[in-house]
Amino acid sequence: MFRRERSIPLRSSAAALSNNLSVLQLPARDLTHFGVVHGPSAQLLSAAPEGVPLAQRQLHVKEGAGVSPPLITQVHWCVLPFRVLLVLTSHRGIQMYESDGSVMVYWHALDSGDASSVQAMFARGIAASVHFICVGTCSGRVLVFDIPAKGPNIVLSEELAGHQTPITD
Repeated sequence: MFRRERSIPLRSSAAALSNNLSVLQLPARDLTHFGVVHGPSAQLLSAAPEGVPLAQRQLHVKEGAGVSPPLITQVHWCVLPFRVLLVLTSHRGIQMYESDGSVMVYWHALDSGDASSVQAMFARGIAASVHFICVGTCSGRVLVFDIPAKGPNIVLSEELAGHQTPITD
């Protein structure tokens, strides 16, 4: 059943992308975290049950200098049995952060040889299962990352091929 909730103000508008919003509910702390994509940044917002915003933070893609800043294509909290990571994908790579976005624990650059001259390079389609985080790419590959219980020792364990078109979800 639908019920109207209090609106939560954002500092900027959401990007016109599918999957531009991620939600993480923490019942033990009675908080809900929202992640919204907006161009080269992602806005993270924590709110109490009444919809009162408690904290806001912006994450910017921290990838090398270029002519223009890379655009974030997706933000997603990956809930694993032993850890929660915030994953950002962009036109240049994949970044994994601690759940609050405070510390980047892993960065994986996309291989520019993956995209043809008419195809944009990007990563999208983030999923988590057991101790793996999977991310789709513009080349149709799925990158499988093995996530340790703690620390930054994340490993690209496998690249799955088989799709002829980009993976976006």
